[in-house]
This record gives sequence, C-alpha cells and structure tokens, in this order.
Amino acid sequence: MKYPEIEKKWQKKWDEARVFNAEPNEKKKFFIIFAYPGVSGFLHVGHMRGFTYADVIARYKRMNNFNVLFPAGFHASGLPSVTLARRIERGDEETINMLAHAGLSEKEIKELENPLNVVKYFSSIYIENYWKRFGFSIDHRRAMSTISPGYNKFISWQFKKLNEKKLLIQKPHFAPFCSNCGPVAVDASETDISKGGNAEVLTFTLLFFKVDDMILPTSTLRPETVFGVTNMWLNPDVEYVKIKYNNNTWIVSREASVKLGYQKNLEIIGSIKGNELIGKKCVVPIVNKEVLILPSDFVDPDIATGVVMSVPAHAPYDYIALEDIKRKDLSRYNISKEELENIKPISLIKTENDFPAIEVCKKMEIKTLDDREKLEEATNIVYKKEFHSGVLKGICGKYANLKVSETKEKLQNEFIKKGVADAMFEFSESVVCRCGEKIVIKIIPEQWFIKYSDIDLTEKSKKC
Repeated sequence: MKYPEIEKKWQKKWDEARVFNAEPNEKKKFFIIFAYPGVSGFLHVGHMRGFTYADVIARYKRMNNFNVLFPAGFHASGLPSVTLARRIERGDEETINMLAHAGLSEKEIKELENPLNVVKYFSSIYIENYWKRFGFSIDHRRAMSTISPGYNKFISWQFKKLNEKKLLIQKPHFAPFCSNCGPVAVDASETDISKGGNAEVLTFTLLFFKVDDMILPTSTLRPETVFGVTNMWLNPDVEYVKIKYNNNTWIVSREASVKLGYQKNLEIIGSIKGNELIGKKCVVPIVNKEVLILPSDFVDPDIATGVVMSVPAHAPYDYIALEDIKRKDLSRYNISKEELENIKPISLIKTENDFPAIEVCKKMEIKTLDDREKLEEATNIVYKKEFHSGVLKGICGKYANLKVSETKEKLQNEFIKKGVADAMFEFSESVVCRCGEKIVIKIIPEQWFIKYSDIDLTEKSKKC
C-alpha cells in the first residue's frame, strides 16, 4: 500500500470539495488559529507538532457541530525574512548550502536576496509542502501575511483604538544591534547570530567616582556594595578614553566607549593610559571618602566600562587581587607599603559570616588570580548566598536592614536621581552576528509599547 498516494488522493478530494472552507451559517461559531510562523526558512517537526494541536481541536469542534473558522498566517514583518535575505546577499555558505540541499537552483537562491521574495517563496512552501500535506483542516483562502496591505490596515486600526483608550506609552527601549546588519534577534535558535544565543541582557549601575575634574564610572551589578569600597581597580596596560557626556568627562575603556555610544549621546575627546591614573585617589560616591586607584590585569576592558571598584569583603576577585598587590612593590606609582597595608576589607552585608569572600577563598584554597575557574565558582557561591539571605548592615545608613534581593533596582534608581550614577546595558557573554560583527545593545529613544500593566485592560481580557 502506497500511503503517500492515498494521502494525495484524499487531500485533493478535500480541496476540491472545499470541506474546510468556512461560510456563514446558523451553527455556533468557533475560531482557532496557531501562532504565525516567522518566514525565515524551512520549518521543523516542532512547528508541525504545535500546528497539529490546533488542527485536532478544529476537527473535534466540527464533529460537535460547530462552524469552525481555521485560517493561517505568516509572520513576515520584523527581522526573520530580512535576516535570511541578508545572509544570502553576503554569500553565507551555510545558508546557501542549506537552500541548495533543499533543491533550490542558483537562480532561485539569488532571488531570495529580496526579503519580499523570501516571504513569497516560503509562504507557498508552508501551505503546499507542509500544511496541505499534513492534512491540516485550514481554510487557505483566508491565509494572511503581516505585511499585506489589508493586515497593515488592521494593525493600524488596532493601534488607533489602543491610543484612543490611552493604552499606548512611549519610552526608551534597548535592543540587540549589529553595525552591519542592523537589528538582530538574540535567542537560543541563533537564527541571526553565530555565537551567544543564551546571553542575557545585564543592567550595570555606573557609579561616579571623581578623580581630579573627571569621573571614573565604575560598573557594577550590585550598587549596594558601594558602602564596602576600599579601592579602585584599573588595568595599567589599557588605553582608556575620555568621553564628554552630560557636561562631564568620563574615563572608560575604548571598548566601552563604542558600546556606550549606542546608548548615550557622547563624544570622545581624548585618551589616557591606565598607568597614568594608578596611585591617584578618587572619591567614592554616597560615602564621600577617598580611595586609592590600584593596578590589576584582571580588569577586562571589554566588560562594561573597564573600570572596577573593589569590595574585598564580598568579592573573591577583589580580595585575591588585594592580597596579591600587597606583596608587590608599587613605588613606581608612588604607592607605599604602608598605604597598601592600611586597606582593610569592609563588611556591609549580614550573613552567617562577616567576610564571606575571604572565608570562601581560604576554604577553596584560592591563592592567585590565575585560579579563574575557582574564583568564578567562589563568586557565585558568595553572591547566591548574599542574594537569598543577606541583609544590609548599619554601615549602609538609611538602607540598613534591607534584604540584598530587594536593593538593586531601588538603589540604582535613587543613585541616578541623586546624580551620582547612571546605567549601562550589556550582554552576559559575547554575542556575534553571522556577519562576524559583535552585537551591541542600542537605544531606541521613543519605542511604542502597549500598556499591559493597565488593570482594566487585564480584567477585560479575561472576559474575552
């Protein structure tokens, strides 16, 4: 028995008899649709499984005498089809081989350099090769694309209605961006990228440490630890740049200036070697005390601003770096042994141990900064424990007794309002576009959003 031939026979009969076409009648109505697939290439078995659920429900409802409307659509707006077209245009070998293996000629592949042709070609593939061959009971007359004129009118109508009801808001939005390819999607499928699909977007607090007439914006994920700062770390071998921002001069790594340039309106006005700042003193914001700027090569210029504040009581890297620097001769920076010995860890978080970074480093026998793997593990242990059970001590002033888990957003917002901090967005790991460029996070100053926080909208939605 040749099952494919039997399938074709009955699919043809269904099509000719128009058994899945929905027309108005007296029966009770039932509407169902699955999420439109992004038009970015061939679908996989996971897509078909999800579509099958919708088909099963549609068929069940017809058997129960419902008039079922089951259309389908294509998510053609946004990045998916554009990304595929760009990959073909620049001759991406993997993409072109994949299309050739699927049976496309050189001419057909060349035509897909136009995103509209991508939409047209794959929309047809989805209907003829997938949905019809799977026997889905879809009314294909009603197939829709998110870039069709009619659908655009529908979306325009929706947004006009939302605006009339004051359910639209505008605010800055930060999105992944490639300097070559424009906006890209960063997700586990790695459709647009070659590396970093599991990256998360981190919000760094930039705390303003004053040195001379300039600002060293240290980057931290834990703004509460400003109360435990004992010194500043800079990489002496790195060339930092001076940038003009909000009438202030910041000193950041050159890599940071590129990333910040996509998020803020700044201007590079000069450069300075890290070793020129070693030995100087800077003023810690909020606590208003002076601390030494010390050298360390563990400072990575490609992480956030390339400027790091030191909290040795609660950060294993800082503790080991401080112990290491105390064994060195820094007289060339006019830093005496006595000054180094006077730097003591400051405990600011109440847990089962006042100096958790010191305790974990001793327990794990971490001796030098070369023990990177152990240091990462130690950092995770300390941060996890403090996040879940830590409480700020009296040294933190009005923030005393706050749970560490509740401090980040609160302190960041308050420090920014005080004018002693700012924010920077960065990926948790390196993200690389398929074209080879690094992906950055770029600001979209006035992005529109639907106000899903509106309580009335939520309640009405439940009744739909």
